[in-house]
Amino acid sequence: MWSDKARSFRKKNKRGVSPIIATILLVAITVVLAAVLYILISGFTKGPGNQPIGTAFAFGTPQKTTGTAASNTLGTCATGDQCYNIQVGSAGGGITAASLNFVVRDSAGNTLSYAGDKVTLISSTPTVLATYTISTGVWTGTPTTGLSTTQLLVLDLGCAVGACAPNPTGTVIVALGVGSYSGATTQTLT
Repeated sequence: MWSDKARSFRKKNKRGVSPIIATILLVAITVVLAAVLYILISGFTKGPGNQPIGTAFAFGTPQKTTGTAASNTLGTCATGDQCYNIQVGSAGGGITAASLNFVVRDSAGNTLSYAGDKVTLISSTPTVLATYTISTGVWTGTPTTGLSTTQLLVLDLGCAVGACAPNPTGTVIVALGVGSYSGATTQTLT
């Protein structure tokens, strides 16, 4: 049995954490656990991420043409305009025309834009599938059609032969990834 003196000594040494400190510790532990759970669970809710456009799409070699009856494909190039026929070099991963936006840049990296500049996607039959107006950034037609290596892109710079400034030496066409595609891929226009 404990004597009164021993009991009072025991009560005196029974010390715990103050209620304020205990509350702070409980809140801190709860916040840390919530953060750990959020990090673990957020990995399950994210999508697969963006695929680099270069792994899904590549240009073929551009062939310089003009908007004349002899070289014009389905009338997609305005008469007298400087144009390029570019075969789709590679297309995979379910990429569609709508997954791409196009820009034309000069050798210094400046964006070039002319009235009437466009990229037209043509099937192997040949049929016009979709047209992308570069200056407005808008697709018309059926841009949800999947891309394949049997298709042709016709780039109409929207300016007369020799009038494009600078004349396209060192000029590139850039395909920019949209949606689940990221980055850009380029092809030099010669």
